[in-house]
Amino acid sequence: MSIIEKEGLILSGQNGRYAVESDGNIIYCRSGTRVRKNDGKILAGDKVIFRDNGDGNGFITSIRERTNSLVRPPVANIDLLAMVVAPKDPAPYLYNIDLLTVIAEKNNIQCAIFISKSDLADCDEIREIYKKTPFSVIETSSKDKIGVDAAKELLHGKICVLCGASGVGKSTLINSLYPQLRLKTGSLSEKIARGKNTTRTTELFSLGDGTYLADTPGFTAVNTELYCTIEHKELHTLFPEFAEHTYKCRYADCTHTKETDCGIAEAVVKGEIAESRHESYKKLYFELKSIDRYK
Repeated sequence: MSIIEKEGLILSGQNGRYAVESDGNIIYCRSGTRVRKNDGKILAGDKVIFRDNGDGNGFITSIRERTNSLVRPPVANIDLLAMVVAPKDPAPYLYNIDLLTVIAEKNNIQCAIFISKSDLADCDEIREIYKKTPFSVIETSSKDKIGVDAAKELLHGKICVLCGASGVGKSTLINSLYPQLRLKTGSLSEKIARGKNTTRTTELFSLGDGTYLADTPGFTAVNTELYCTIEHKELHTLFPEFAEHTYKCRYADCTHTKETDCGIAEAVVKGEIAESRHESYKKLYFELKSIDRYK
């Protein structure tokens, strides 16, 4: 039986065995120590070169260069990071949302805000905050099917990560978008798991037409220090709505936290930048500044 080398996408992996999608099929592959040593840990979303044994199994020989990757959730080549937030029950924690947008901007990942439960409470406050940013804001209601088509269109053709705090209705929204996932959830994990002592990891679900959704168990918050490649001096560039106002600052080295004649502060007063976004910026600025990067 001839062995053919192909390119594929990692959907999931456990215990050194990976589900690789290629040409509409799933091949279960192992990887040599040399690959992991040279290219690092293999993540869901990685594009890999593998040898197809022709019997449903294969062997990964190399990993393509990534466009981006995250530590938590451990996933690569993300196109879209969507934050699912509810107007109440639970109320949105705006700092966490803004932190996630910063991480996405740093990694050149498109951002979106999906407001869930729009049938239960007014969404004006969240919408007003983020309509001043370039991020897509979509109000959704799984009950009334509001925003489902718009959200699905935004996700189409992308590797997507949806995240949100417990109780915001993320799972309900996903089921409204992709009812077929009720059947798919856990299927890959069961096929590649070996033994009882397995740990669930990030898993991509293929939804057709180049659309993939990451299942990220336990992904509700982020530890800033995991992302300390972000320097406090560059932080203002990761709030994209700040850009047109920074040139108005009196001082070239303005930190946009407390200086007089700061273009960002003036834009907040005028309502051109949301006050909550500026507060998140200042909090994160001082957190990043305090990190000891040399320990």
